[in-house]
Amino acid sequence: MQASINPNHFELSLHKLLLLIFAISNFILCNHLAAQTTEDTIADPYDRDTAYVGIMSRLLFSSHSTDTRVATEMAFIEFMKNIEKKCSFREFDNPDDVITQMQEHRLDAIMANPIDYLSFEHQIDPNYHYSLIFGDRLQQKILLLVRKSDEVENISQLSEKILAAPKGHQLGRIFLDLNLLKNNQPLAEKHFSQINTVNSLNDAIIDLFFHHVDAALVTDVAFDLARELNPQINNQIVPLLTSKPTIQLVIGINRPVPDNFKEQINQMVENIRQHPRTLHLLSLFKSSGVVRIDQSSLDPIREMMRDYQQLQRTHANNNQNN
Repeated sequence: MQASINPNHFELSLHKLLLLIFAISNFILCNHLAAQTTEDTIADPYDRDTAYVGIMSRLLFSSHSTDTRVATEMAFIEFMKNIEKKCSFREFDNPDDVITQMQEHRLDAIMANPIDYLSFEHQIDPNYHYSLIFGDRLQQKILLLVRKSDEVENISQLSEKILAAPKGHQLGRIFLDLNLLKNNQPLAEKHFSQINTVNSLNDAIIDLFFHHVDAALVTDVAFDLARELNPQINNQIVPLLTSKPTIQLVIGINRPVPDNFKEQINQMVENIRQHPRTLHLLSLFKSSGVVRIDQSSLDPIREMMRDYQQLQRTHANNNQNN
């Protein structure tokens, strides 16, 4: 007798089969995702032979920007070569982008002016701050220069005059604005009739010497060098304002970077005199070496920023009341 097929039983078996296939597929997929997650978690983002170095765009102003940028990259490449690392550079305009890249483990070190540096200092390992020596000095004074013959005794006398300020001299601009506020004057953008952005400190001094501008924002290292090269400058140009000695450039290492990399950098800095080619490349942007600094080295800049921000608020409130 021929066996009959129960349609309901067939449908039930097919349903069970589909559920089984779905369960197996889901199990395989979950295992794959779990394995991928474990692999991503285990993978070390710093297990690479390339160091990612950031350079803030508002940085070096001791010499012309193109020459400085090339020399900076060459110096870093040589520096990293000494610890068997390649070097890849990333330029930043915004400190917030530096923070993001560091938190995502895509930036190992950053070279910046101290004003920008304070914005992301919390992301830097507090034991690994460095700076460059310019001439024979770690710290430099900011100077506002004028001509002797103009007999300028107060910054208020420079109202509606022309200022020469090197591109990137951000700390100098803060110092200048701070002194303008202290003298109840508007900020530099409004105080001066024109601000000529020059390529280097030396350009600013030359423009002042030849009467192209009425004041120049520079550093004492640049001024001393200019006087040495041209003694006439010493007779014709004088500082109107002088800051406390401050660090002009800071290099920091991202907190999560492995300790062995940080120590390699530290050893390289300590033994840099044994690497004449690196020293030569540093000299191309007027530096004679790299030194490790502590956080307190930035205290004068923190103090300047606090005073500046407080005076800005006071000045703004006074304007509203008037």
